[in-house]
Amino acid sequence: MGKDTPAVVITSKRPGLLGSPYTVFNRIREHRRLVKHLIFRDLKVTYHGTLIGWGWTMVEPLALTAVYWLVFSLLRGNDDPVFVLEILLGVLIYGMFSRTLSRTTTSVVGNSGLIKQVAVPREVFLWSIGGFQSLRFVLSILILPPLLVIWGIELNWTLLCIPLLVIGVQSLAIGLGMIFSILHVHVRDTSHVVSILTTAGFFLSGVFFGMKHIDQAYHDIFALNPVAVYIELGRALTTGNFEILQTSYIVQTLIFSFVSLLIGCIVFVRHEAQAIKLL
Repeated sequence: MGKDTPAVVITSKRPGLLGSPYTVFNRIREHRRLVKHLIFRDLKVTYHGTLIGWGWTMVEPLALTAVYWLVFSLLRGNDDPVFVLEILLGVLIYGMFSRTLSRTTTSVVGNSGLIKQVAVPREVFLWSIGGFQSLRFVLSILILPPLLVIWGIELNWTLLCIPLLVIGVQSLAIGLGMIFSILHVHVRDTSHVVSILTTAGFFLSGVFFGMKHIDQAYHDIFALNPVAVYIELGRALTTGNFEILQTSYIVQTLIFSFVSLLIGCIVFVRHEAQAIKLL
């Protein structure tokens, strides 16, 4: 007799259109211990055997910022600590978004062996990636208060609100990731397309510049990029300066992010069973 072919486990019946987001959130809530385990597993694996361990969450963005600062600031004769701070925040916020989007896109295919054998909601793998990248971001921003003191930049209470950026950024990244993860099962070129888009987005999202460097006539167009608005919001929360960033930009970005998450949940729940059969 030949070997038995592993059966694909369907974790539940397909819910209605409006019930899909609730289904995803309910599955994550019921399996929150597993999600937590996967988050800390990834954290341990990523920094296992290193000398400073979790300290790399702060050292890595600082090193990247130093390189960008050397290229874009020192070589231009502009030694401005605020400019360095803006680059650092851009690197941290965009890095959280791009890594979450890229890794959630390939998460279903990457965990295909486990998915075929264990009755675990597939959303768990995507949301644990978002949780891990969120934790990395929170650990990374611990370096901000010391840097502000060193650079002589006034500390504002709004700095305490920066961790809240995780909610909006990850709603956008996970929502898009849930859509692309299903598409990636059908078309494996999806991951390459996402890689190109995230690379292009790195330069188009204001990591090295901001609204203050753009003519006001183009602010509305620039604000159509939700990641760019989150970067601007992070800078505003750090410095306490909200003169350029309009409230309407923040509101439209949050709406877009949460709508993306809801659509992602609907697409994922309604098409995951069919996609899993193609693994």
